[in-house]
Amino acid sequence: MLEADRHPNIEMLTYSEVAKVEGYIGNFRVQVKRHPRFVIESECTGCGACTDVCPIYVPNYFDENLSARKCIDISFAQAVPAVYDIERESCVECFACVDSCDLEAIDFSQQDEIVELEIGTIIVATGWDIYQEDDYGYGKYENVITQIQLERILAPNGPMFGHLVRPSDGKRPKKILFINCVGSRDIKKNAYCSVVCCNLSIKNSKLIISEYPDSEITVCYIDMRCAGKMYEEYYKRARDAGILFVKGMIGTIEEDPLTKNLIVQFEPVGTDTIVKMEVHMVVLSSASLPSQGTKEIAKIMNIEKSSDGFLKEVHPRLEPIKTKVPGIYLAGSCQGQKSIELAVSQAKGAASSAGIPMGQGEYVIELIRAQPIDERCAKCYKCIDACPYNAISINDEGTIVVDVISCRGCGICTAICPSKAIDLAHYKDVQYSVYIDELLPIED
Repeated sequence: MLEADRHPNIEMLTYSEVAKVEGYIGNFRVQVKRHPRFVIESECTGCGACTDVCPIYVPNYFDENLSARKCIDISFAQAVPAVYDIERESCVECFACVDSCDLEAIDFSQQDEIVELEIGTIIVATGWDIYQEDDYGYGKYENVITQIQLERILAPNGPMFGHLVRPSDGKRPKKILFINCVGSRDIKKNAYCSVVCCNLSIKNSKLIISEYPDSEITVCYIDMRCAGKMYEEYYKRARDAGILFVKGMIGTIEEDPLTKNLIVQFEPVGTDTIVKMEVHMVVLSSASLPSQGTKEIAKIMNIEKSSDGFLKEVHPRLEPIKTKVPGIYLAGSCQGQKSIELAVSQAKGAASSAGIPMGQGEYVIELIRAQPIDERCAKCYKCIDACPYNAISINDEGTIVVDVISCRGCGICTAICPSKAIDLAHYKDVQYSVYIDELLPIED
């Protein structure tokens, strides 16, 4: 991030969101809404004097709410840019930060700002959100946490400085249960596999047992899917380290109100025995979901979504980077669940694909496009519903209009029109009639 921020050809608009996108490849007009930090970026040096005097604490979202931060603070230690921001919803406006800032960098009068950009090509990389429902007592029992929360606990720069402790009492949990496929591979929730959960449970359980060899770790799974280079070997090393992997689904989890330990019942596959065990902490390998940003950008940029809510590509195997909108490309988990190496590969592919038309300076299209015939149109508008590229619209006069850039000449509208009010350029019926007459002449 720091390297990108320092690059002369890269402009980073942080704390911002895309508000509107118009135009087409080579001529996109983008409006970006920049949210106020209430701190002047060009003046703030990141000295931290404002944070020292702020009396208000708020949950630290970067640490998954496992710690607190001041109402005015930097987002996290490696944030780029290293500029402070104010959580206005929690701010009591005591203005102690204003008095402490010698550079007068704090400005409570800041408002949302709209920045207009002219863009040639666009890459969407809106990431993913984690599934957070009440499965297995999450949100109800303090010691039921997600893998992301465990990551922050184990991180050296995290709220526990890398020491494994459980949230309820700050003590080290010796008996830990990992539950895979929480919210995924379930037709009632999310039918897909989230790809990274199995390897994540292996990694974190192995980190724990490497630091604390006396830990008793059980991983409960549906199937261990450890595809990828060296992943199966990594799985074997985890088993050799003493981590117990049990195939089966968890039945119930209840909390002991005195000790805050968790009483777990489940039936291992292949047995008729109900296993009851007491653990100190439960870690959920939760599903990855389309992020809120993915949902919003799909509406703004008119990008089609697949049935699982992720952004839809032209073809999942042959064209996993391009969208049906020319000039807009996908990278990472906005298109579907991915491991790190696949996300990196797709990001490089998207950058290359987006750079090709920009380097050429022009984008050539074949004008095999739908052409509406106004006098024939019965105004049923079936073509609008049928168009997979959203290239057909209605103008103020109620007349059909085709966007020649968005239209890909698929011919669906021509086939579905009951009035034959849409022709396909270069593939009109009269042209075919001429071809047929020439190929099959009728002799007198």
